[in-house]
Amino acid sequence: MSPTEHIPSYYSPMDAPAPRLSLRPISSIDTGESVRAVSLPADSLFVIGRSADANWPIPDQSVSRRHASIVRNGETWLLTDLNSRHGTSLNDRRIEPAVATPIQDGDVIEFGSWRCRCTSGSARPGVTTPFAPSPGAAASVSAIPAQQLGGVAQRGLEVLMELTAKLDELDAREAAAQAAADAVREATSCRRVVVVEPESDTELSVLASTSVEPPKVSRSLVEQAARQGLVQLTVNPGQGDQAQSIVDLGIRSAICAPVLVDGSPTAFMTIDTRDAEGVVPPDAASFCQSVARLTGLAFQRISATMMADRHRQLQADLDAARRAQELLSPPKQGRHGAVSYQFESIPGRVVAGDLFDVFPIDESRAAFFLGDVSGKGVGAAMLMAACQSQLRTRLLSGVQLADAMALVSTDLHQRSEASKFVTLIAGIVDVREGTIKLVDAGHGLSVHVRGKDAPTRVETEPGFPLGVVETAEYEVHELRLQPRSSLVLFSDGAVEQTNPDGQQLGVDGVLACLAGELGRESLVKGLLNGVRAHAAGPLADDLTVAAVWVD
Repeated sequence: MSPTEHIPSYYSPMDAPAPRLSLRPISSIDTGESVRAVSLPADSLFVIGRSADANWPIPDQSVSRRHASIVRNGETWLLTDLNSRHGTSLNDRRIEPAVATPIQDGDVIEFGSWRCRCTSGSARPGVTTPFAPSPGAAASVSAIPAQQLGGVAQRGLEVLMELTAKLDELDAREAAAQAAADAVREATSCRRVVVVEPESDTELSVLASTSVEPPKVSRSLVEQAARQGLVQLTVNPGQGDQAQSIVDLGIRSAICAPVLVDGSPTAFMTIDTRDAEGVVPPDAASFCQSVARLTGLAFQRISATMMADRHRQLQADLDAARRAQELLSPPKQGRHGAVSYQFESIPGRVVAGDLFDVFPIDESRAAFFLGDVSGKGVGAAMLMAACQSQLRTRLLSGVQLADAMALVSTDLHQRSEASKFVTLIAGIVDVREGTIKLVDAGHGLSVHVRGKDAPTRVETEPGFPLGVVETAEYEVHELRLQPRSSLVLFSDGAVEQTNPDGQQLGVDGVLACLAGELGRESLVKGLLNGVRAHAAGPLADDLTVAAVWVD
């Protein structure tokens, strides 16, 4: 087993605790099969698909076998479509395949045509409340007849118009829910108006309430409203003790209206009367339904606005990181004395977790290295910059190659978490000695190309990736310079790239891409073209390819 086989390649930086994230189904399955809500793991890749091997199997025909994945990156959860047949949408916007997209609390994800909602208890500033016990036989939940929905009181119409203007100005779901609850209370004179959102099978998240009392909401009321739409609860006294919990609360009547977003109930607005308050007025049902519809439209607008703002901010952050990364990278091609090089880096998520550098040490020697940082995105780019600057500084100060790698590994181990490490291969070209000395820190991806001869993989002795252990020792592998020979280095984005059938290119595929009458200046381009042809679509990971040779 190589030193990296036990380390998942999808690990991402965990500089701060991430919010909890769960997925709750809001679509049914045609076959009647049920899909339960699921909480996402904080430290591993989570795959959604129709396959039974998926972390969340969805038995819907519009869902591909491996449809999409979700992974935590620092404080952010990232959704990636895995080149599914029917695509993945976030809040009704189709996301690009193989492009990680941030998701958060309240987002609606559509895998094909099957939908679910993201919920995150720690992301909401509100409180949660358990379901009240089922009312049993002493109370009944029924759909409200259409004839009761015909009229709206004059005062309700005025309040409704004011609410419409107010909802257009609000930019938070909780604020919109509170405005709606206040409007219902003003129009109906009912003291208790609550807007809740199911958090789990046993808890509700309270988005808004007009009462200082702890809100209690009937499970039956919410479940029936989710299935039938607007419903009412009528308590029948004298039917025994099965509804004692409802009787103890003094509830006489209640109404529940679903708040629909894109046709699916995402929250529920409830009104109830207790003890001597009488019953909910008949025209309150119509008003409550109208307010719930306006609230759903406001939720949808707020979600779309937040999504656009989030993408703009993320794009700005990534652009800044990409510009900083470009400043640390050498030119795409160049020459240091007799040592020439060429490289290309394609980031998988705007900023790459790969690193490449080449620089002269003295008149006859030049150093180079290529590596892959664990994780993706901005965090990986920052770790890459730290590793690159340390290794470059130590080599330029005269530290031997193997010793420099060991010192960088120790420093990374002491300063970073266990999930952060770097696989890297580094070398020094000595034109005077006619050698290339290589040190491999768990990377193992380099090929020796010698003119018309078949390219061969360089069999180095791999050591631990940088940062995995506190004290590491590395061996030096030496290559003799030969006429018309080149050394080609590449990241694991080349060998692990899959085709539409899920087959990886592998090392043999890389060797095939580099075979033939390729000139030195064409090696990088030839391998890149081969990987793109194998992928037949967007690349799944960062990809860096470099070629080094002596003129």
